[in-house]
Amino acid sequence: MSWIRRHRRKQEPPAQRLPDLEFLALVRAGLEEFAPGTAQGAQLKGNSLISPDGWAVAVAPPHHGGGHHYDLVALPDVSIQPDVPCFMDCVVSMSADPQDAANTWVQTAGACLLELLDRKEQFANHAGPDARRGVPGWHMITSGAVGLGTDVDENRRLQGALLEANVLHRIADSFTADLESPFFNGVKVFYGGRPGAMQAEIRVNGERHEAASAAMTALGLPEPTAFTAVRSYALLLPLSEDEPNDSTTA
Repeated sequence: MSWIRRHRRKQEPPAQRLPDLEFLALVRAGLEEFAPGTAQGAQLKGNSLISPDGWAVAVAPPHHGGGHHYDLVALPDVSIQPDVPCFMDCVVSMSADPQDAANTWVQTAGACLLELLDRKEQFANHAGPDARRGVPGWHMITSGAVGLGTDVDENRRLQGALLEANVLHRIADSFTADLESPFFNGVKVFYGGRPGAMQAEIRVNGERHEAASAAMTALGLPEPTAFTAVRSYALLLPLSEDEPNDSTTA
């Protein structure tokens, strides 16, 4: 499954960052549009969107980025106490409609959350450790690529380039030794900027991974003709005892 988002030309972002619950209301709306019924009954409380099915999404205090930056924490099962397993991601509102930023999270990290809960390959792809797009030693759940730039055609071109580059498979040796969670590790792939000033970044469990980012830069992804940003997200899970190394679903 590959979700390639269609974009209209963007306007300037809003002057102020939305309050946490207002942004989470947009996340809830985005989840309902992306996968109708998945956010049914989810309530906004404190700084969290809490589902009656046991998962939650919370807004964390921003620790990097500007005023339109949101750090989101996904908790697939809040009943696991006291240390609830979670994974982090961040989004930036680049347009006049902050729903675009919420949808960016939904279609990448959010899609991985839904697939982690469902495991039927309805929301994101699966790849075994020896698959063509897999990461050796890990089971991967991965979203498609989403474009965030100002030009529709360039968004599509770089979305395709990011998928074709098969980034996590090719740079696996640069970051897999740092995957420590016994539950799942969140990995964001980002490539964006202006011609002549493009940035490649890998974030592992919410933190920029320098070696992986450098390895991605060395892949030589193409530059756009206008400001463009593309991103995808993956969850890397330890192999289960009954999952052979040659299990491949992508």
